[in-house]
Amino acid sequence: MGSRAMADSSSISDSLEAVTRGYRRLNESAGLVDRSSRVRLKISGPDRAKFLHNLTTNEIKKLLPSKGRETFVTSPQGKTLGFLTVLATQEGFLLVRTDPQGANLVLPHLNKYGIFDDVAIEDESASTFELHIAGPRAEDLVASIAGVMPGGDDLNHSMSSVDGIPIRLIRESPTGRPGFTIIGESAGSNEIRSRLRQQGQAAGIGDLEIDEAAFSAMRIEAGTPVFGQDLTEKNLPQELGRDARAISFVKGCYLGQETVARIDALGHVNQMLRGFRSDSPAERFEAGDVLQAGGKPVGHLTSVAYSPGWNRWVALGYLRESARQAEAPLSIVRQDGREIGRVIVCELPMIPPLPSDAETLG
Repeated sequence: MGSRAMADSSSISDSLEAVTRGYRRLNESAGLVDRSSRVRLKISGPDRAKFLHNLTTNEIKKLLPSKGRETFVTSPQGKTLGFLTVLATQEGFLLVRTDPQGANLVLPHLNKYGIFDDVAIEDESASTFELHIAGPRAEDLVASIAGVMPGGDDLNHSMSSVDGIPIRLIRESPTGRPGFTIIGESAGSNEIRSRLRQQGQAAGIGDLEIDEAAFSAMRIEAGTPVFGQDLTEKNLPQELGRDARAISFVKGCYLGQETVARIDALGHVNQMLRGFRSDSPAERFEAGDVLQAGGKPVGHLTSVAYSPGWNRWVALGYLRESARQAEAPLSIVRQDGREIGRVIVCELPMIPPLPSDAETLG
């Protein structure tokens, strides 16, 4: 038992060191993560914008080429079937991206309603790659191999090429740090990664590729949800706190709109996605942990990670609005009933100050 405990402790230590290295790169220079497991759909045809507009919460018909928006796909009952980014391309199609678990609901839903419009829906996930590079030097590194970059707002995008390999560059920041996503045909993935690694070495950054857990920690700090973890078909769109980015309340009718409009008129939902931070480094979160106030459950955690920036465990999760307004002390309880410690509720995003600007976080 002693040697096994020592091995487990060593494994955890190695894992935290890898997270810390990747986290530092994302904060200080740049880090690269492969997100090709995400789902990428091409929606074409003359009715493409009208079709997606009528099935999602945001304004899609007025989306201009080279621009993008977040949106929720809603069921007839107004529950979330998917969380998408939609890009309108210069080539005359919509590029839609979502999380793998979300696609299991979204694809059948889109195909079901697609028969009523002149659209074609193609799943290009297997034939394409998706890389994300973030950090203060990310733009310079990508520009060094791709030239002109998309400027302006998040989800602005443009086409470029690297050694004859066509790629789409998307300005976006799921980590809350400046970043770009690169999408292209799968055959070009290794070459693009190789070129970025070469530029990283030349710039003195070292190996650009980072541990997935470092990306997850920053995603959680930024409050970026993942379908299947932070939202499911049981959630209402307004529970995610992304109304300004993902919901239009003036676009008119769409599937599920009555419920969304009714909640808007009511002015609140019963629970909201919030950020959480452990009270001490020793208190380790797990997805599914229960939030309690006064011995009663008032929420749960959905995504968890260790944050080197806070030197604490951080999480996304749901908290009942009544508990937040009461400002009662919250404790974390495992699903088997064991109390782990106290938790701090944080407004999203909960990005820590840089070390040079902050006191020691303990």
